[in-house]
Amino acid sequence: MAIDLKKQQYVLIYAAVGLMAALVVFKALIAPFHERVTTVGKQVILQESKLKRGLMLIENRDTINSEYSKYASYFSIQEYSNEEAVAGFLKQLEKISRDSGFLILDIKPQKEAEVDATTKQFQINIKAEANMKTLVSFLYGLYTSPLLFSVEKMVLVPKSEGSSELSVNLTLMGVSFV
Repeated sequence: MAIDLKKQQYVLIYAAVGLMAALVVFKALIAPFHERVTTVGKQVILQESKLKRGLMLIENRDTINSEYSKYASYFSIQEYSNEEAVAGFLKQLEKISRDSGFLILDIKPQKEAEVDATTKQFQINIKAEANMKTLVSFLYGLYTSPLLFSVEKMVLVPKSEGSSELSVNLTLMGVSFV
Protein backbone atom coordinates (compact mmCIF):
# COMPACT_ATOMS: atom_id res chain seq x y z
CA MET A 1 0.00 0.00 0.00
CA ALA A 2 2.23 2.66 -1.17
CA ILE A 3 0.96 6.14 -1.17
CA ASP A 4 0.95 7.50 -4.62
CA LEU A 5 1.60 11.21 -4.42
CA LYS A 6 2.44 13.63 -7.09
CA LYS A 7 5.65 15.63 -7.06
CA GLN A 8 3.76 18.78 -6.15
CA GLN A 9 2.25 17.12 -3.09
CA TYR A 10 5.70 15.97 -1.92
CA VAL A 11 6.93 19.56 -2.18
CA LEU A 12 4.00 20.74 -0.08
CA ILE A 13 4.65 18.08 2.59
CA TYR A 14 8.36 18.96 2.74
CA ALA A 15 7.52 22.66 2.95
CA ALA A 16 5.08 22.01 5.82
CA VAL A 17 7.62 19.84 7.67
CA GLY A 18 10.29 22.51 7.05
CA LEU A 19 8.01 25.24 8.43
CA MET A 20 7.22 23.11 11.47
CA ALA A 21 10.94 22.50 12.05
CA ALA A 22 11.68 26.23 11.65
CA LEU A 23 8.90 27.04 14.14
CA VAL A 24 10.30 24.54 16.67
CA VAL A 25 13.82 25.98 16.27
CA PHE A 26 12.50 29.52 16.65
CA LYS A 27 10.44 28.66 19.77
CA ALA A 28 13.20 26.56 21.36
CA LEU A 29 16.30 28.64 20.54
CA ILE A 30 15.62 32.10 19.19
CA ALA A 31 12.58 33.20 21.29
CA PRO A 32 14.26 32.65 24.72
CA PHE A 33 17.39 34.43 23.49
CA HIS A 34 15.30 37.37 22.18
CA GLU A 35 13.34 37.52 25.46
CA ARG A 36 16.57 37.57 27.49
CA VAL A 37 18.04 40.34 25.31
CA THR A 38 14.85 42.39 25.75
CA THR A 39 14.92 41.91 29.54
CA VAL A 40 18.59 42.88 29.74
CA GLY A 41 17.88 45.95 27.59
CA LYS A 42 15.15 47.09 29.98
CA GLN A 43 17.47 46.53 32.96
CA VAL A 44 20.19 48.58 31.27
CA ILE A 45 17.76 51.45 30.67
CA LEU A 46 16.67 51.30 34.33
CA GLN A 47 20.28 51.31 35.56
CA GLU A 48 21.13 54.21 33.25
CA SER A 49 18.28 56.27 34.70
CA LYS A 50 19.46 55.45 38.25
CA LEU A 51 23.01 56.46 37.32
CA LYS A 52 21.79 59.73 35.77
CA ARG A 53 19.87 60.51 38.97
CA GLY A 54 22.94 59.66 41.04
CA LEU A 55 25.11 61.91 38.86
CA MET A 56 22.60 64.73 39.28
CA LEU A 57 22.75 64.29 43.06
CA ILE A 58 26.56 64.30 43.00
CA GLU A 59 26.61 67.44 40.85
CA ASN A 60 24.22 69.18 43.27
CA ARG A 61 25.95 67.90 46.43
CA ASP A 62 26.99 71.36 47.64
CA THR A 63 23.49 72.78 47.19
CA ILE A 64 21.93 69.80 48.94
CA ASN A 65 24.41 69.99 51.82
CA SER A 66 23.85 73.72 52.28
CA GLU A 67 20.06 73.18 52.37
CA TYR A 68 20.48 70.30 54.81
CA SER A 69 22.69 72.38 57.10
CA LYS A 70 19.86 74.93 57.41
CA TYR A 71 17.67 72.28 59.00
CA ALA A 72 20.30 70.15 60.75
CA SER A 73 19.57 71.73 64.13
CA TYR A 74 16.02 70.34 63.95
CA PHE A 75 17.57 66.86 64.07
CA SER A 76 19.93 67.69 66.97
CA ILE A 77 17.52 66.39 69.64
CA GLN A 78 16.92 63.19 67.71
CA GLU A 79 19.16 60.90 69.79
CA TYR A 80 18.09 62.27 73.21
CA SER A 81 15.64 60.64 75.60
CA ASN A 82 12.28 62.36 76.11
CA GLU A 83 13.45 64.00 79.35
CA GLU A 84 16.62 65.33 77.72
CA ALA A 85 14.63 66.62 74.74
CA VAL A 86 12.18 68.45 77.00
CA ALA A 87 15.10 69.92 78.95
CA GLY A 88 16.60 71.13 75.66
CA PHE A 89 13.31 72.75 74.63
CA LEU A 90 12.91 74.42 78.04
CA LYS A 91 16.47 75.71 77.97
CA GLN A 92 15.87 77.22 74.53
CA LEU A 93 12.56 78.78 75.68
CA GLU A 94 14.27 80.37 78.69
CA LYS A 95 17.03 81.78 76.48
CA ILE A 96 14.49 83.24 74.03
CA SER A 97 12.39 84.75 76.83
CA ARG A 98 15.48 86.27 78.47
CA ASP A 99 16.62 87.78 75.17
CA SER A 100 13.19 89.23 74.37
CA GLY A 101 12.25 90.42 77.89
CA PHE A 102 9.27 88.06 77.99
CA LEU A 103 8.41 87.32 81.65
CA ILE A 104 7.51 83.65 82.10
CA LEU A 105 5.51 83.08 85.31
CA ASP A 106 4.90 79.35 84.94
CA ILE A 107 6.08 76.73 82.49
CA LYS A 108 4.72 73.17 82.45
CA PRO A 109 5.89 70.53 80.02
CA GLN A 110 3.59 67.55 79.49
CA LYS A 111 4.98 64.20 80.58
CA GLU A 112 4.20 62.21 77.44
CA ALA A 113 5.36 63.06 73.94
CA GLU A 114 3.00 62.63 71.00
CA VAL A 115 4.77 60.29 68.60
CA ASP A 116 3.93 59.72 64.95
CA ALA A 117 5.88 58.17 62.09
CA THR A 118 8.37 61.02 61.69
CA THR A 119 8.18 63.26 64.77
CA LYS A 120 7.98 63.47 68.53
CA GLN A 121 5.97 66.44 69.73
CA PHE A 122 6.41 67.77 73.26
CA GLN A 123 3.62 70.01 74.55
CA ILE A 124 4.68 72.91 76.78
CA ASN A 125 2.19 75.22 78.55
CA ILE A 126 3.40 78.72 79.42
CA LYS A 127 1.81 81.45 81.55
CA ALA A 128 3.51 84.80 81.16
CA GLU A 129 3.17 88.56 81.29
CA ALA A 130 4.31 90.86 78.51
CA ASN A 131 3.48 93.87 76.47
CA MET A 132 2.85 93.53 72.75
CA LYS A 133 6.44 94.42 71.80
CA THR A 134 8.02 91.74 74.01
CA LEU A 135 5.40 89.18 72.96
CA VAL A 136 6.17 89.76 69.28
CA SER A 137 9.89 89.63 70.05
CA PHE A 138 9.39 86.32 71.88
CA LEU A 139 7.35 84.86 69.01
CA TYR A 140 10.02 85.97 66.54
CA GLY A 141 12.61 84.27 68.76
CA LEU A 142 10.59 81.06 68.55
CA TYR A 143 10.40 81.41 64.79
CA THR A 144 14.16 81.90 64.39
CA SER A 145 15.11 79.33 67.04
CA PRO A 146 17.47 76.50 66.09
CA LEU A 147 14.86 74.13 67.54
CA LEU A 148 11.46 73.72 65.94
CA PHE A 149 8.56 75.20 67.90
CA SER A 150 4.91 75.43 66.94
CA VAL A 151 2.40 77.71 68.67
CA GLU A 152 -0.71 75.60 69.10
CA LYS A 153 -2.79 77.97 71.20
CA MET A 154 -2.37 81.55 72.41
CA VAL A 155 -4.71 83.41 74.74
CA LEU A 156 -4.10 87.13 75.36
CA VAL A 157 -5.96 88.96 78.11
CA PRO A 158 -5.23 92.51 79.30
CA LYS A 159 -3.94 92.50 82.90
CA SER A 160 -6.23 95.36 83.77
CA GLU A 161 -8.53 97.66 81.87
CA GLY A 162 -6.56 100.21 79.81
CA SER A 163 -3.24 98.49 80.57
CA SER A 164 -0.71 97.68 77.87
CA GLU A 165 0.44 94.65 79.89
CA LEU A 166 -0.99 91.33 78.77
CA SER A 167 -1.54 88.07 80.57
CA VAL A 168 -0.41 85.42 78.08
CA ASN A 169 -1.27 81.71 78.03
CA LEU A 170 0.63 79.77 75.35
CA THR A 171 0.55 76.14 74.36
CA LEU A 172 3.68 75.32 72.38
CA MET A 173 4.78 72.13 70.68
CA GLY A 174 8.47 71.38 70.54
CA VAL A 175 9.02 69.16 67.55
CA SER A 176 11.84 66.63 67.28
CA PHE A 177 12.28 64.48 64.21
CA VAL A 178 12.60 60.75 64.81
